[in-house]
Order: sequence, then structure tokens, then C-alpha cells
Amino acid sequence: MRKLTWKILAYLLCTGMVITGINAWYRGRAADTDYTGKFQDMPGKIQVCNFGSSHGMYGFSYDSLQQYRCFNFALSSQMLSYDIRLLEVYKSRIQEGAAVFIPVSYFSLFGKAEELTGDFESKNRRYYKILPRDRIKNYRLETDICERIFPVLSAYENILKAFVQGEGRRAPAMEEWQKKASDIYLGENARAAAVRHIVTDKLDEDGNRIYNREEISALYGLIAQCRKIGARPVLVTTPYLKEYRDAVSSLDSRFYEDFYRLADGIAKRTGTEYYDYSSDKRFAGHLELFMDGDHLNKDGAQMFVEILAKEVIEKESDICMRK
Repeated sequence: MRKLTWKILAYLLCTGMVITGINAWYRGRAADTDYTGKFQDMPGKIQVCNFGSSHGMYGFSYDSLQQYRCFNFALSSQMLSYDIRLLEVYKSRIQEGAAVFIPVSYFSLFGKAEELTGDFESKNRRYYKILPRDRIKNYRLETDICERIFPVLSAYENILKAFVQGEGRRAPAMEEWQKKASDIYLGENARAAAVRHIVTDKLDEDGNRIYNREEISALYGLIAQCRKIGARPVLVTTPYLKEYRDAVSSLDSRFYEDFYRLADGIAKRTGTEYYDYSSDKRFAGHLELFMDGDHLNKDGAQMFVEILAKEVIEKESDICMRK
């Protein structure tokens, strides 16, 4: 019995050492597939930044805005209720007078609670890397241990990717950001996106639109928090292709009326600037500036930011120009 106990202990010890070794290797080599690695390189005294979902993540490229210290807080499928959590945690990095862009997409203010959607758990894991536990929705200790200490335990197929093409903990090149909408089946893509954004999880059992009170409250909170730290909140809807906007209207002829009544109402009640570029002619018909129906590619994102610099940032700007 004693020999068996020692064998079990030896086996557990060896297994633990192997897992620890693989984990250390993985932490040093794994590619940043969820794009949270950028938070490790966040500058101080940020003068221009944006939050948002993939429309913010792909819609803002600050490469040509070297005169400002900039940062992109956006992550794919990120809701306003997580935008405000990030702002509350990292607000000390934002300089007084900074321009803070808050993207308001068609899906931002509608739908059932994020925690009730099918992909919530998978995307929620990334916040364990960049937020304290009290800011994480449905916090779980076991997930915290996996994500912060032993990420290899939940890496699954990413282990193979890390072995084949691991590039350290910085974000890998976003290859899709280089693509052009002309290279895809745009009509099919635009309709699928429209369905996700205004139908899936956005309607109740009777087919009525669900107004998401948590996300609406978060938008008010973002505006208030920006002003509290002396920053300038700017609501913005990023450019979309005509095919995407047409797909939205074909699915629901009343959607735009409901969306703008809500978005414009919040902007008016809070006295906040709101710039709607969703149908801007400089983008709407130019497939070479988009990666799909509703996401700018890198060329489009650089052009968009340059337009924002001229039409928004430099307008009544209080940003200190010193680097």
C-alpha cells in the first residue's frame, strides 16, 4: 500500500512538472489570439483613444496619427458594459482633454443580456487577463487560474498553433484586416451580419425589439465617466458599406427609426457629440476600404482616423500636443 501511495505521488509530481513546463513554454510562445496583449503596451497620458467592438477594433488605425498618443481599447464583440469597465480601470492612463471615441453600432443598445448569449463564456475569458476580478462578469476562480496562471489548461488547439507559429505574447498580424470586400461574397456576408446584429438575440418571443437596459446605462456611464476625468466623449457610428445597410433595412424597415431615436436621444440628453459615418459617401460604395460589409480594412481605418482628426479631434480640441 505504501509503495502504491509513493507511486501515485511520484506520478502526480511528474505530471505536475510536465504541465508546469509546458505552461511556461506556452506563456512565452503563444500568439495573442484574443488581442489582449496590446494592453501590456498601453501608453500613459493617452490623448486619443477608442472603445467598442470589432467596429472599433478594426475601424481605428492610428499609424498616421503620430502627433498624438493613441490607444485602441476595442475587442471583437465587446459590449458597452465592458467598455465602461475598461475605462474605470484604465482611466488614469487617459490625459485630461483627451478625445474618447465611443462607437455605437446597430447592435450596441439592443438585445438580451450578454450573459445569456451563446458565446458569452468563450469571449468572457479574455477579461481575466486585463481586468481585476471585481470587474469581470460571472467571475469564476477556476477560470481565473486557467487564464492568469495556467493558460495551457484551456488552450486546446492553440497549443498546436503556438508550436507551429508562436510569435511571443504580442498580437499576431491581423491578416483579415488587409483583405478587401471585393474578394468575398458581399451580399451573403452583409445579410448574415445584419441578421446577427438586429435579429439574433435581439427580439423577444413576440418579435418585438429588446432594449438592453444594461448597455444603455453603460453608454450613459461612459459619457459621465469621461467628463469626470476631464476627457471629451464622442459618440460615433463607423462607416458601413451600402450592402450592409440595405440588408438591415430589408430585414426590418423600422430599425433605423428605432436606432436613431435612441442614439440621438442619448446624445441630446447628455449634450454629447454624435458623428454618424455609417452612410458616408467617402466610404459607402468603396469596397477597397472594407474587409467585409460592416468592417473597415486597414486602409479604410487609416482614412477614417485621418477624417476624424480633421473633422472631430481638431474641432474645439483641448488636447495638449506635447508628447
